[in-house]
Amino acid sequence: MKDDKSFRRARADERDTLNEMTLAGLRYWGHDQNHPEAYEGLAAILSSADGPESHPVFVLEESSKMIGFYELRDRGDHVELLRMFLQPDLIGLGYGRTLWTHAVQEAAAMSGRMLIMADPGAEGFYRAMGARLERYQEATPGFVLGVYWYDLTQGASATSA
Repeated sequence: MKDDKSFRRARADERDTLNEMTLAGLRYWGHDQNHPEAYEGLAAILSSADGPESHPVFVLEESSKMIGFYELRDRGDHVELLRMFLQPDLIGLGYGRTLWTHAVQEAAAMSGRMLIMADPGAEGFYRAMGARLERYQEATPGFVLGVYWYDLTQGASATSA
């Protein structure tokens, strides 16, 4: 990674770009082929969901190019990491850890714990970041998500190892 990466709040006019990055990430993991009902259901939800002006959505840029983003939702007693996606060709290059560290810092200002509904392809990442598996939940028939919790009181220093 280069050193000219930065975070900024997502703009309302980037909603379609963020949704496409989400769907590209799902295609990367093969969900459009292996779980088409889940893929199509999420695509429909994204088209009708609130935009980034409604809640914290942060974009990671490098050399003015959008690398990835994450979205948080304040759920009252916890924060939910609703989405965290990278450009698929950048997966495995360390950008995920950069997104995660920033997300933890932002979420810690909102709550003491964070909920993550982890896609099967991302479970190893979240475990490596220190999230704890509570259970598995079937999102659609045959498509199971890991339900993870992360203790935000341990701070971002726990993710920098």
